[in-house]
Amino acid sequence: METPDFQQLRLFLQVARSKSFTQAADASSLSVSTVSHRVRALEKQLGVQLLNRTTRSVSVTEAGEQLIQKITPLLEELQTSLHSVAAATVDAAGTLRLNIPSTASRMVLQPLLQRFLRKYPGINLEVAVDNSLVDIVAQGFDAGIRYDHVLAEDMVVVPVATQLRFVIVATPEYLQGRKLPAHPHDLLEHECVNYRSAQTGSLHRWDFEKAGKQMRVTVKGRLATNDVELMVRGALDGFGFAYVARSSVEQYLQRGELVEVLDDWIAHSALYLYYFNRTNTPKKLRVFIEFLKEEFGT
Repeated sequence: METPDFQQLRLFLQVARSKSFTQAADASSLSVSTVSHRVRALEKQLGVQLLNRTTRSVSVTEAGEQLIQKITPLLEELQTSLHSVAAATVDAAGTLRLNIPSTASRMVLQPLLQRFLRKYPGINLEVAVDNSLVDIVAQGFDAGIRYDHVLAEDMVVVPVATQLRFVIVATPEYLQGRKLPAHPHDLLEHECVNYRSAQTGSLHRWDFEKAGKQMRVTVKGRLATNDVELMVRGALDGFGFAYVARSSVEQYLQRGELVEVLDDWIAHSALYLYYFNRTNTPKKLRVFIEFLKEEFGT
């Protein structure tokens, strides 16, 4: 049996409730003949007569009454669901799911979390802190935040932190008795804490820039991880140099527990919010983007 469509069922209900094909046609902005044709098509698909028709009246058969009782709550639930989905593009409500690295959690989200949730009480926030690069569409996230060098071309990109400074740090104890690096290549003579991508399994090379000259260095060391906090811990425990965002180690630099080197060589990076390019961006995501722009002046 061919499955009836939503409009056929809706038209049948309108005719049954109004007891008139004319009124149902007017309510649906259709012709009477079109409404009659679609209701007859529904009866043919089901193999039962749903309405008794005379030149003067329309009444519902027993089979029609049974169908009304069965489909009315289902259609009402479907209508509610459709309105809810449509409202998501209009109202700042629902659950906003984000995938962000630990640096973005600390620098971007934590400082504004309280203000955002208070400003938009209809929005629930779910945040996955993940330093690996995931497919936000496949994983069901509304948006992600990543560094500029790992963004896919089919994403809409919004700058968040455009002058993110990185530092190379080690403890005074590690540096004691060792020659301070004066050039990035000097790091090859030192122990370093590496960042290894959980997605690709490759070690990230360290980027440097000075007077327009750029280079990348592959360092070595006993510790490799994709967790920034563990990288900082490794540096604090004396396992060599770590290449991290300055915000991750600011307190340790101020207390003298870590020392910065090669500060004239470090390149700046940037964090961007990104999301899949689609026609109707949900309002919950639009207001979050505007909130970020206001907070960071981007």
